Amino acid sequence: MPESRTAAPDDNASCTVCPHLWNEHDSLGARYCTATTASALTRGCICP
Repeated sequence: MPESRTAAPDDNASCTVCPHLWNEHDSLGARYCTATTASALTRGCICP
């Protein structure tokens, strides 16, 4: 089965989940926001 991957947005792009730029995310924030987008969830920001 092929592996599914989500490409990271441009570093200067706004995140579609939270009010931060993509380059302001740490590894946990990037994983959280990517999963939130991929699963079409509505949940709050966890960015520090």
